[in-house]
Amino acid sequence: MPDSGIMLELCDFLKISVNELLSGERIMAEFYDKRAEENLLVMKREMEEKNRQLLRAEYWIVFPAVLAGFALVFVACFVSMPMWLRVVLLTFVLVMIFAVAFIAVGIEQKAGYYECRSCGHRYVPTYWQTNLAPHTGRTRYMKCPKCGKQSWQKKVLTKED
Repeated sequence: MPDSGIMLELCDFLKISVNELLSGERIMAEFYDKRAEENLLVMKREMEEKNRQLLRAEYWIVFPAVLAGFALVFVACFVSMPMWLRVVLLTFVLVMIFAVAFIAVGIEQKAGYYECRSCGHRYVPTYWQTNLAPHTGRTRYMKCPKCGKQSWQKKVLTKED
């Protein structure tokens, strides 16, 4: 599949439609709408799967980092060592946990949408809106850009139902 940035130029060069490029074949006029609909559904499913994979990757990044952080804190607290080494170790743990948290929030912000409980609008908030919003799991307390109301907004994978 070519990069979406060059798709229109490629189609123009090949004298075909984007729908024909996505289908991998010439499409007769009477089947064009049906094939376009099928291509859109395939692209929607692929996007949903990509978002699921990103959200799973978030867990594979966060949990090992948290476990390593606990192990290092345990070592720093209960193993005999010079005070300066203990401070360096604890500082390293804090930096690691914050770095992983910022990466995880970035993944969560990019994968899927948040749905406003008040109006049902689905949108992608900015990184900082996502990062600074109080949350429980993948539900965040944010202001909807459409209706302007603050509510607990749940993560969803698609733009539409």
